[in-house]
Amino acid sequence: MVYGVSDVERYLEQLNDRQKEAVLENEKPLLVLAGAGSGKTRVITTKIAYAIEVLGIAPWQILAVTFTNKAAKEMRERVSSMVPGVDTSSMHIRTFHSFGAWLLRVYGREIGLSPNFAIYDDQDSLSLLSGIFPDSRKAELSPVAKAISLAKDMMLFPDSPDLEKVRWGDDFPRQYEQYQKRLKEVGNVDFADLITRSIELLNPNLPVVSHIHNRFRMILVDEYQDSNIAQFELLKALAGPNSFICVVGDDDQSIYRFRGAKVEHILTFPDQFPQTKIVKLEQNYRSTEEILSIASSVIANNRGRHQKVLWTANPGGPKPALIYVEDEKAEALRVAREIQKDKKYQGTAVIYRTNAQSLNFETLFQKEKIPYKVIGALRFYDREEVKDALSLLYLLLNPFDEVHFKRMINKPARGLGPSSVDKILSVSESSQTDYLHSISIACEKGLLKGKAGENAKRFALIFQEAAAMGNKENSVIVEYLIRESNLYDHYKMMDEKNHTDKLANLGQLIDAVKDYDSSADGLVEFLESLTLDPTTLGDYDPSMEEGVSLITMHNTKGLEFDRVFVTGLEENLFPSRSCESDEDFEEERRLFYVAVTRAKRELFITSCRKRMIWGKTNFQLPSRYIKEIPDSLIRIEGRAFTDRPFGSGQFDREPGYHGFGSLGEKRRLKNPVDRSNIIKSVQSFAEKKEKAIHTGDTSFTSGMNVRHQQYGDGKVVQVKNLRGREMVEVEFSGGKRSTFFSSSGVLKIISND
Repeated sequence: MVYGVSDVERYLEQLNDRQKEAVLENEKPLLVLAGAGSGKTRVITTKIAYAIEVLGIAPWQILAVTFTNKAAKEMRERVSSMVPGVDTSSMHIRTFHSFGAWLLRVYGREIGLSPNFAIYDDQDSLSLLSGIFPDSRKAELSPVAKAISLAKDMMLFPDSPDLEKVRWGDDFPRQYEQYQKRLKEVGNVDFADLITRSIELLNPNLPVVSHIHNRFRMILVDEYQDSNIAQFELLKALAGPNSFICVVGDDDQSIYRFRGAKVEHILTFPDQFPQTKIVKLEQNYRSTEEILSIASSVIANNRGRHQKVLWTANPGGPKPALIYVEDEKAEALRVAREIQKDKKYQGTAVIYRTNAQSLNFETLFQKEKIPYKVIGALRFYDREEVKDALSLLYLLLNPFDEVHFKRMINKPARGLGPSSVDKILSVSESSQTDYLHSISIACEKGLLKGKAGENAKRFALIFQEAAAMGNKENSVIVEYLIRESNLYDHYKMMDEKNHTDKLANLGQLIDAVKDYDSSADGLVEFLESLTLDPTTLGDYDPSMEEGVSLITMHNTKGLEFDRVFVTGLEENLFPSRSCESDEDFEEERRLFYVAVTRAKRELFITSCRKRMIWGKTNFQLPSRYIKEIPDSLIRIEGRAFTDRPFGSGQFDREPGYHGFGSLGEKRRLKNPVDRSNIIKSVQSFAEKKEKAIHTGDTSFTSGMNVRHQQYGDGKVVQVKNLRGREMVEVEFSGGKRSTFFSSSGVLKIISND
């Protein structure tokens, strides 16, 4: 059904000329370069509404792909409100991975994949690897699991000649091959497989590709600058000869190179899709001109980018401030004092390069009674008790699931040690039966005896009984599994002992299941939604809570704040000390651009003279990105620290400068070295070290229960000595791990259990 043009005009008239041009181009391949705050979501949603109302494209013929479930949900709701007379439930607005999961569940049988497959997260993948290579420690296999995921993102497989670019070594191809073989045997996929196996499914020799090409007439991709090689290949496989394709993104905001994202995809899109039309969205609706000028002056130094200049019609604001302070404590204090002037907590963000930088802000904010929330902390889905309960559900749906079987067969303890578990696995392999049925066979053969055998049979029986409860609500089935597996009693005892809230988290899990259909398909959909978007589980959303947002630069994508503090602008911190190539430094510059453009009205940038890193005081130099800001654009507070006590001179401003501690660095001493300062610094350091050695508290032991004022209750994982000082590593009830000097006094011993 084609609607009148008048029905869509009210949407078009809200757009500026460039936005309207992007909406109305629907013939040639389209690249929309959308600068920060330029209204790209409005363009995409209006384009979809226009396609439905004016072009007569059915909702089910439209595929819109973005990179977060939150963005997909927002776009879906906007489109539904723009075309209220149209049923948009069949429209695919998804993330790449969500679309891959849908594609594999619908058509996966073509490549031997059951529609009830589980999606393994990083921990599940590591557990699977550990089962394949039991002689290797998890610490040794963790980088292997990460390398396998990255290889898949780069479309590299065990026999690929370029595999050594991901991980060098003769063992890696074999490890990768064995892992993938075992993954297919258990009938599951990992996160990266959602893309690579979808590409496998769209092989020209299979009938699926023809159906998909005929189905999707319009394909839209948001945040295209963050696509990796596999996602790019999937996009090409999805686009049929009659498909209109449009990608929207900003090469200046490509900040996920470490995850395999390639900015080259957006730079070379016109080469891959001939006759591409490029539309630049350069009007910013978010920030003041003063803030945009700083962002533009820095990002202009990148060579690998499409040229564009953001501008705004917004009224002017206060001049951004560059603040030099002595150390990280002074930095936190200066930020706190600025916030306390007006107490506007909700619209304020403190942004930093690494998570470790949040501690000083958290400590001071607690002391000063400044409300705050840490964005991007431990996800509800990653908590131990939640993963245990979910493992029971995965095992209910797929009793061949080795990872989740091994996690839960002896949790809580049922007297089944590693040898007993190995016997069950051996029976399963020899008899070609699933793990739950293999328990009965193992007992009949006398391989499992006594209490261990009885407990194992009871464990298998609860799944048979749960499967027979098909007419019950899924929430009832989930609660049954939690109680009958003894997880309920196990975590109830832990809560009483450690003052935790693990049972409450299990209750939230049960409540969350109620939002899905009471069927096996509903349970599959629930588990998939958690894997693809863990933030949907649990009622705690830190972004909605009152308080200052503490957040890393990478987590700020898509967010905006009235006032932003970009902290830690120092060499070897930002840009990171891991930077070596020009591409690395350009990525970090893009990260600075993203951080700055989160600010709507006020911007503060801080830089410290010295900073404690890994227990050692480091004398810092201002970030190279500071020198790329013209003095006329910024108000400077304090004095720039361009020398070090140990002899380093001012940093060089010549072209080609790559910074201190990086490859190809250039230095120029401008001040004579004051050796008396060196002697004083060395003496001071020696005195502090000696004092720490003599005052260290050596009463902590592994397994001890402790309490931290900020992080709550936890258990000592490891006690070690660092240059004469005792360090205590603690895992807290929420899953967070932190290390403290025992002499700091921040840990209180609860018990020695």
